[in-house]
Amino acid sequence: MKTVIRDFPVRSAIAGACLLGLLLAPGCKKPEDDLGLSVLDPADTLGTVRIDTTRILAWPRLDDSIRTSALSTNEIGSYVDDRFGLVATGTATQLRLSLNNVGPADPTLVCDSLILALAYFPTDPVYGDLDPQQIRVYRLAGDLSTDSIYYSNRQPATDGIDLVQSGTGLFTPSPTVGPVIGGDTLDPQVRIPLDPALGTELLTQWGQATMVDNTAFLAYFKGLYVVADNTGQAPLQGGVWRLNLLDGSSKMTLYYHNGAGTSSAFDFVVGTSSARYTAVRFERSQASVPGVAEALADSTLGQTATYIQALGGMRTEVRFPNLGNYAAASLHALAKAELVVPVDGDFHATYVPPGQIFAFRKSDTGSDLLVPDQIAGQGQVGGLYDATNKEYRLNLTRWVQGVLNGTYANTGLSLVAGSNGVSVNRAVLNGPQATDRPMQLVLTFTTY
Repeated sequence: MKTVIRDFPVRSAIAGACLLGLLLAPGCKKPEDDLGLSVLDPADTLGTVRIDTTRILAWPRLDDSIRTSALSTNEIGSYVDDRFGLVATGTATQLRLSLNNVGPADPTLVCDSLILALAYFPTDPVYGDLDPQQIRVYRLAGDLSTDSIYYSNRQPATDGIDLVQSGTGLFTPSPTVGPVIGGDTLDPQVRIPLDPALGTELLTQWGQATMVDNTAFLAYFKGLYVVADNTGQAPLQGGVWRLNLLDGSSKMTLYYHNGAGTSSAFDFVVGTSSARYTAVRFERSQASVPGVAEALADSTLGQTATYIQALGGMRTEVRFPNLGNYAAASLHALAKAELVVPVDGDFHATYVPPGQIFAFRKSDTGSDLLVPDQIAGQGQVGGLYDATNKEYRLNLTRWVQGVLNGTYANTGLSLVAGSNGVSVNRAVLNGPQATDRPMQLVLTFTTY
């Protein structure tokens, strides 16, 4: 038998444990009493107390900006989330010479076209809908460096001149079907025609010192900032494109011919050697469904609904003010501690929750530290999204035990979206006082 304690303070838990001890007093036992023990869930065996009423305080807060440089993907695009408001992203990147000593100089060279191609990441290439978007491309006014760390809130300096070819119009994402160019089917990608005047400028550098190597070229051409500019987007419109700038298809190609009519092409590449990062802008006032702004202004509203949002958007703070009381409850060893975090199931079909959430404890200075269960490995801590039950479950046994024995201060936890620097996934979470499926900390103690 298993004792389940609900709606009782710690002193009731002690009484329940004592009662359980009386129930388990030695007595006669039939040989068949052991049958089936091997198939029982360890949490359902004799000598355990389960408590699921630990007091929880929860509220959302704006997250700190996060590192987005030198990660696996970059984001471009914007959408208006009905619950979270506008999310607008752009990517700044260097471009590098595909070979050194470009030239020779030739005054007869003529630019035919200049195309910026950005490959989609094969996994979850679009968050939101496949609506057409206005994309702007600007020339960077400042240097980027692979030795520097760039954060999501840093808007890059540009010259303010849109390089997208006039008359190009809107760009409609096609993340699963590649374009056919010259009879060849390419990887799925965004292809942005740029102003031929930039191509002409680059051709004048053929054979010059600026084209000797990448050090010289990057001093002359700092890079590009590609960003969505969708003024007037309606709620549930638009999306963020997840791009793979490490793919060889991501490059700027200059097509040109010489005076003799011979056609050529030259690639300016991105790759691992180029500095690049994603910048994001949030406008939560554009949310059409109330909730986020109110909860950020009044933390008590987080008790019914709270929020997480990747790319440095929002995190949820969770506190367990009475957790330390169990240390004096004579419940002996903690067998398991699991934080159950249900997701509000009412969300737009393409605004899927993060695939995983992480729990961070706090250092003495307030910085994030991994919980010991996370250090032990993903299989230990869990936190993966269960789409069937619409919830996350975090195994926090080591951390809670550390709080009970004084190893860790009871500073609470921060819940943060996984893939924070390379996605914009978000979720509305049920708070600990939600009327249906509230957030719970489920503790299982042994009593022997």
